[in-house]
Amino acid sequence: SGLVFSIIRRTPLYGKIKASAFAKMRVSTESTGVDWDAEVAALQDVCVDASLAAVKQEAGESFVTPAYYRRAFHAYDDGNLCWEHACHQPLVSRAVGARNLPGLPAEDGDANFRGAFERELLALLPADAPCRQPGAAIVDLGCGTGILTRRLLDAFPGAASCVGVDLSPHMVAVGRALLDREEGASDPRLKLALGDAARLGDVPDGSVDLVSLCLVLHELPGSATDDILSEAARALKPGGHLAIFEMDPASPGFLRARSNPWVFAALRSTEPYLDDYF
Repeated sequence: SGLVFSIIRRTPLYGKIKASAFAKMRVSTESTGVDWDAEVAALQDVCVDASLAAVKQEAGESFVTPAYYRRAFHAYDDGNLCWEHACHQPLVSRAVGARNLPGLPAEDGDANFRGAFERELLALLPADAPCRQPGAAIVDLGCGTGILTRRLLDAFPGAASCVGVDLSPHMVAVGRALLDREEGASDPRLKLALGDAARLGDVPDGSVDLVSLCLVLHELPGSATDDILSEAARALKPGGHLAIFEMDPASPGFLRARSNPWVFAALRSTEPYLDDYF
């Protein structure tokens, strides 16, 4: 599939594949009852230079966007570093469950899909896990617009802090706006911040009870995965937990996709590091 993809990427067909991938993504999203145009329009007041500047200023001059992150992702030429993707991300996330859990109501897809992570996490954690205790510290790496970050605080209501970290200032700005607009969401324990999951400079050694990586690793080159896992280990307290929710390369759906070079090429047009992950 690597040879096929490298050939396709140099032809006009590549643009058509990306456009098709985006169109399917929107159709899946709208099947959940989302009014795409209305919800995107409602976020346009956030998509201004001042929002971006405020997020970047908080991160400080030492923050640097890694080279691997400065490329096309998810059918967006500017990848995660654009307002368009940041406004679409909370909408598209609802389609993930609808697409992967076709036997359930589409409108409940995201709750069922992401809810599976929380249910399994709570079932696997021992009763005396530090993150279950009052005052726990939780960090959600690669949080995007903070969809799972909010859910984690609901799952661990005794936590003293739940911080989402993401490399995209656009995602963080939109996520903060969504938090501000949600009824009852102004919880001082919940924070979204611009930062590099591989360099959590303001997080002391052994200070975190739970680190979450939800649907992040498949979007990373192998070297970045190694760095992030090492940083998570540094930040975790003794007895703390790392929770990972990811694609299963051995699942029937992915095995079928990988057996068809054209289908896998289409998938790779939106996920540039799948070869590293698989």
